Amino acid sequence: RDMLRKWMPEAASGEKRSGKVDEDGAAAVDAEETRAESAGGNGGSPIDPNALKSIFGDDDEVLKEILNDFVGPATANAEEIAAVVSNQSAGAVGAAAHKLKSSSRSVGANALADICAALELAGREGNWEVINASAERLPAVMREVVEHIGAL
Repeated sequence: RDMLRKWMPEAASGEKRSGKVDEDGAAAVDAEETRAESAGGNGGSPIDPNALKSIFGDDDEVLKEILNDFVGPATANAEEIAAVVSNQSAGAVGAAAHKLKSSSRSVGANALADICAALELAGREGNWEVINASAERLPAVMREVVEHIGAL
């Protein structure tokens, strides 16, 4: 938590986020709040540029490099989620979604992170209705993020 406060003071202080904490000690964010922030603050873009700018400043080349580095592992995580959903492994869905949720939130891909948060919780609970519905939306949102990053 101390490291997060140092490098992400806005998130650690709860200024924009709900301030809730999940069992891992990570800040949990209300999905409606995140959607409202991302839609209002960045014109409905799949990436909120303020997430990285608050850490790395306004160096567009650095931001593009970080976002491009995000694409490969994020795509692999999304494919992993699809695989474990088809294998009907709820616990594995939750674990795979946790990884993508965290990395997505850190680069400002809030809608993607919200879907992963729903998948993570549903995986822990074994809620296949939510898993199936969220997994169905995941590819389109992932595609939007990748296309947006590619267009930068």
